[in-house]
Amino acid sequence: MKRRRELSTWIWIIQLSLIFFSSGCKTPPAPSEVREAQSQEQALWGAGVSIYAPDEFQKYELDLAEARKSLKREELKIGIFRNYDLIRDKFTRVLKEGEQIDLLIKNKKAALWKELDSHRQPLYSKYETLNSLSLELNQRRFSRRYLAQADILFKEINRLVADARYDEAMDRLETVSSLLNRAESILREQLKRYMDQSEIAQWRKMAQRAVEQSRVSGKTVIVISKLEKTLTVYQAGQPVKTCEVGLGFNGLNDKLHAGDDATPEGDYQIKEKINAGKYGKGLMINYPNEEDLKKFSEAKRRGYITPATRIGGLIEIHGGGKDGLTKGCIALDDREMDELFGMISTGTQVTIVGTTDRNNKLIGILKRE
Repeated sequence: MKRRRELSTWIWIIQLSLIFFSSGCKTPPAPSEVREAQSQEQALWGAGVSIYAPDEFQKYELDLAEARKSLKREELKIGIFRNYDLIRDKFTRVLKEGEQIDLLIKNKKAALWKELDSHRQPLYSKYETLNSLSLELNQRRFSRRYLAQADILFKEINRLVADARYDEAMDRLETVSSLLNRAESILREQLKRYMDQSEIAQWRKMAQRAVEQSRVSGKTVIVISKLEKTLTVYQAGQPVKTCEVGLGFNGLNDKLHAGDDATPEGDYQIKEKINAGKYGKGLMINYPNEEDLKKFSEAKRRGYITPATRIGGLIEIHGGGKDGLTKGCIALDDREMDELFGMISTGTQVTIVGTTDRNNKLIGILKRE
């Protein structure tokens, strides 16, 4: 009896061995979903899941941990006895959960980008307007610093958006808004005269009076409009030549003293023709005139300028190119200057105004802003 039981045991062992070896000694591989879940988890971390879906990710991590525990328990079994069907189901459910979280992250990022862009676009439009205006009008000295800082921040914002760091990008936009407001305030203060209809009316009267004097006397006069950057020659009240001119960094302001880089406004005369000066041909005007001396003295009396400040002079209409930056003079291209030089004699009246256009471009631009 005992021998019979031993024989049965050996037969069972032999049969089991035959089954084992007939299976090729192969252990079934772990489901591919296990590796997919690992890649998905890393991808979710990279997408910022801890920021955009922390609660959902916490549940995802618990479910993934449970699936991995089940995998480890299954792997403790002898290879041929392992069954990964249940493991595959658990990891499949985790993967679906991760896909939903990924979609949630993308939706949140899209909403944040939309909100950010709704603030960024008008600010960038404002920056472009102020930047082009300050460059075109050479009003750089005081506003350029803020505009340059804003430009740097816009580039930084683009990098933050690329990294999906929207909260930081929004903080930078608040700083940009403050910088642009400062730049705009400075430009408005510098250019407010060009939006003042009473000031424009005075400039128009000056220009019209010069043209009328030319018509009545038959003489030649020059009218320069600083905002439009034009110089027009009138003979007997009729325009015979118009050319584009350039000013300095502070050219749109009315000159008050030496070193302010402003271009004077008022009625002047050509006191000297310079055939070969620093900038080629030139026409020296009689700045400062009596009106300029009065303004200068009053500014000193009120303490607007120091007692040591000088009034300056040597203001010319000269060549060298209209794109060159002057220290208060009016610059023309050499070809235009050569022609003008031949038309003008000493004693010719020169009237310099800010603008004669009641609806000039500054009014339209700064009103929009």
